[in-house]
Amino acid sequence: MRVVAGTLKGRRLAPPPPRDLRVRPTADRAREALFSILQKWPQGAFLDLCAGTGAVGIEAHSRGYVPVACVEALEPGWSCLQANLRGLPIQAFRTDLRRLQVDAFHRQSVIFLDPPYDLARALWPRMAKSLRSWVAPDGVLVFETDRKTTLELQPEWILAETREYGAAQFHFWIPA
Repeated sequence: MRVVAGTLKGRRLAPPPPRDLRVRPTADRAREALFSILQKWPQGAFLDLCAGTGAVGIEAHSRGYVPVACVEALEPGWSCLQANLRGLPIQAFRTDLRRLQVDAFHRQSVIFLDPPYDLARALWPRMAKSLRSWVAPDGVLVFETDRKTTLELQPEWILAETREYGAAQFHFWIPA
């Protein structure tokens, strides 16, 4: 795994342990496509939820998003995230995102949420209001799921587009 573009282009990232499926990093090609799409929205604060290795948050920092914060609760993701963030001005929080307060973050330009695929469908309605309170009025929420998962419409959000990359699917939500 490497940073795809920006000031840290080519920087190697510590991967999760081999054959440990609890951490599923977003592939380099999918990250490249993600950030190409994100050019439609203003840059600013970037929040990487269920960050795992931190690859998406680090990519955001490399491409000029400021500030960047990563949230990860579990091992081995947390240890991997800590190793990858060494020397970078990125905040890391070790907590379950469901325990974060509604006012935990403010005016995030981009929120990237990549939960374990089996939790995504149930997590979405539970977190929709909090996520809406964290995003800037002109911001975007990118929710990664597997290709088979559909997310129900929530009153706080409008689905702007959906893109598939390999086994992953990105849902781009904008505030209603």
